[in-house]
Amino acid sequence: MLSITGKQIKQALANTESIQRNRFPKLLNPQDLERYRPSAVILPLIKIEGEWHLLFTHRSPRLIEHSGQVSFPGGAKDQGDKSLEETALREMQEEIGVLPQDVAVFGSLGEMPVITGYLVKVYVGQIPWPYTLTINHDEVESVFTIPLRWLADPGHRMTRYRNYAGREIPVIFFDLYEGYQLWGASAEMTVALLEVLKLSS
Repeated sequence: MLSITGKQIKQALANTESIQRNRFPKLLNPQDLERYRPSAVILPLIKIEGEWHLLFTHRSPRLIEHSGQVSFPGGAKDQGDKSLEETALREMQEEIGVLPQDVAVFGSLGEMPVITGYLVKVYVGQIPWPYTLTINHDEVESVFTIPLRWLADPGHRMTRYRNYAGREIPVIFFDLYEGYQLWGASAEMTVALLEVLKLSS
């Protein structure tokens, strides 16, 4: 099931219609999205002993937004960024020291609005492994990986509902993995990737 190759991942992303703009249709409308700030993240895949893993960051508790949460490298687009892909790669270099030229970008899962006011373009790429990471501790507390095999097991996640602006919003929560909990937008991005790769039911 998980013997998928980088070439197959790239093809799956090229074929996908997994655009996430329709999340929370009762909460967001096109006018709302016009006000959202363009942003990008990258879902970094690595291979450890022949098995695919996703690499995550645990954000610093000192940050104002999303402090202490499990996330992917990324952030808001800067004026100097030529594209959102460049945004994602720049942010990954700033946060964990991965050079853009070392990343094989497979493609994108599309755009996902996040309730905090960002419209996030979600990229997927591979980092060569092992790799010497340089963690910017002003933004990132730690870095860890989770095997796709574990993430693909539906028994390791559930959906709970949280109230936002008077509406009940579905939120994905994964079980704890080595003390870390993946939930929220990053969990949705993870599940979207698993579904595109046909690794999740």
